[in-house]
Formats: sequence, C-alpha cells, structure tokens
Amino acid sequence: MKRKNDVEFKALLEDEEFIRILNAEEHLSEKYLADLSRENPDKEEGIRDAADFVRHYRLKQVVDLQTINKMWQSVLKRSGQGKEHPLFRIGTLLKIAASVVIVVSLGFYIHSRLQGDMLRQVAEKQVAVGDEARIIISNGEEFKLKEDGSNIRYGAEGKKIFIEEKGHKAEMLANYSEKTGPVFNQIIVPYGRRHSLILSDGTTVQLNSGSKLVFPAKFSGTRREVYLKGEGYFAVTKNKNMPFIVKTDYMNIEVLGTRFNVSAYENENSASAILVKGSIEVYTNNFLKKDRRKIIPGQGCFYSGVTSDFSIREVDVNEYVSWIDGMIQFKGQPFIQIVEKIEKYYNISINIKDDELAKRLISGKLVLCNDVEETMAYMARTTKSRYYYEDGTYIFAK
Repeated sequence: MKRKNDVEFKALLEDEEFIRILNAEEHLSEKYLADLSRENPDKEEGIRDAADFVRHYRLKQVVDLQTINKMWQSVLKRSGQGKEHPLFRIGTLLKIAASVVIVVSLGFYIHSRLQGDMLRQVAEKQVAVGDEARIIISNGEEFKLKEDGSNIRYGAEGKKIFIEEKGHKAEMLANYSEKTGPVFNQIIVPYGRRHSLILSDGTTVQLNSGSKLVFPAKFSGTRREVYLKGEGYFAVTKNKNMPFIVKTDYMNIEVLGTRFNVSAYENENSASAILVKGSIEVYTNNFLKKDRRKIIPGQGCFYSGVTSDFSIREVDVNEYVSWIDGMIQFKGQPFIQIVEKIEKYYNISINIKDDELAKRLISGKLVLCNDVEETMAYMARTTKSRYYYEDGTYIFAK
C-alpha cells in the first residue's frame, strides 16, 4: 500500500505497483482503490483522476520517447500553452509507458476533466432558488423571468439570448464575458414554476420546479455537457460526432439525439432517467464502482445513492413526463405517492393523518397551478377527505 504522503496524481502515475494493480483482475483493483481512498480521504480526487487516466485513456502499446515528445507538444499547442504543463513531464510519461500504456488523447482528457469539474463547481455554488426564476449569463449578471413557462432561446454562437414571456415584449440579452476559456450560464427555476430553454445546438430543455441547469453558452470540443440539479425533459439535437451528456450528482446520461426525462434533486438520495424516444446510456459517477447501462423507450433507469446500484424496469412514461404539460398524471396510485410529487413541486410539507387514506388508490390528472390552495382543494375532493394548514404543514384527514 502506498504511503499517505505519496498519493498525489503525478506520484500515482509514476508508481509501477499502482499501474500494475489497476491492470489486474477487477475485484483486486477495486479493493485496492477502496483501501487507498479510505486511508487517504483528502487525496481521493487525485486517486480518482489517476485511476481514470490509466484505465480509460490508453493505447494497447508502448511508444518511444520521440513519439511521446511529439504527442506532448501537440497537446500543448492545442491547449495554447507554450511550455510544459507543471503537472507532467516526459519522464513521467515514460515510466507509465514502461509499465503499461501511453495515453495519446492526453490533451482531450485534461480538457474533458477540467470542463466537467468546472460545470460541477458552478452547479455546487449555493445560489438560493428563491421565489423568482432567473438566468445567470456569462458576465455574472442575473435576469429575472417574470412569467411561468418563459421561453429562452440561445443563438447558435451563444452570444445572444432571446426571452419570450406571455404579456411582455420579447427581449434580447447580450451574452458576453471577458474571461477566456469555457463560459457557463445557468438557469434557476423556483418551486411551483416551470421554464423551457433552447440551447445553442438547438437542444430543447424543459425544467421542472426547484431545478438548476448549468451549460456552456456555446458547445465546443468533442462533447456537449450540461449539469442538472432537479428535473428536466431533454429533446436533444442529433450530432453523432458530439455526444450530449447530462451530468448529475449521482449518474450521467449520454445520448446522440433523443427524448428523455432526468430527475436528480439535490435533497434526494436517488436519481432516474426515463426514455421516451431513441436510446441512452446511463453510467455512474462512482469511480470505485463503474456501471454503464443502455435503456430502450418505455424503460426507466433508477439509481439509489444508498446502494450505489441501478435498477431498470418498464414504466408508464406518461406518469413521469406529464409535468411538461403542466399536470401530474396518475393511474391506480396510492395517495401518498401523489402527495410526494406535490410536496416536491411546491416545496411544501404534507401529512396524511390516516393510514387507510394514505394507501387509497386514485386515478386522474392534477393540473399544476401557481395557487397551492387550489391544488390542496382538488386533492381533498378527489380523495373525499378534508385538509387544513397547521404549523407549516398541510394535513389531510378523513
């Protein structure tokens, strides 16, 4: 086992034992990584990066110093750097080559990791959801969205944003930044509201209440990546040369062009992906437990943060995507399950006093409206119960 002071990213890439074990049988390498991470919790990020580097970005051959040097100079040229990156040296790459393989796509690996990390960093910033929907543009300015269901469209270059709201004159925002490198925007949707967004590649995203989406003003490189906290319905513009990836706290969804729903709320220890059309691949973010699944239309992939496992099953798609039409659809579902969806949409607390009432099966459609009292009254009529408000909680009783 490596010493605690010797588990930095660069040191791991130079360590022949580390590379050898990663190329051993999977159960041995997974146990090794788990033990290493447990003994060095503050170095887990470096361990993860080194493991991913060795496992996923390599050739099945060893190349000579001249080839390595040309490769590295090409990487520096693409990245706009005029000198060697401080994290790597040719000697380091040679040591990796001597033990295992050399990564040709090093520059693309670094770009992908950095952009993915930056997306997450923006998504992790504690920007309160608040009572008003808003979009944060490239220079950090915020623009408040006045009406529920606003339509936001990005120009192909990401430099112009067009906002259309009912009862208001369409507006155009100049989307610019003095920063160099990737520029990210985000839209924040409060509870009880929904909004739609057209990204610069033509992909349409409909965002449910209490959601946040972080995305580039313009996609570049070899992948189109966005980060979602909450729930979104995606209609992805097809581009076989540039996969579209939705990142969440627990899992990622990769597609070329299709329609699907993703739910990954920050305060829930789970996530799901429901496929409407096309095909998608879902894979975990857990580098200690790699898992990748394909699902077909009419199926849902459900991830548990408790077990770190997927389950795939047939679903009634309408029950998961009806929210995009402003309603919750249910057929023979227990009242308690409908209540859970209402709680999530309005960010409220609901208590059902009677166990029989909680289990009562109901069918119908609930139109989502801005007035929560209307929703409560409708559910009371549907279940033939009564409700009242007490100490911050809506209570249903017989």
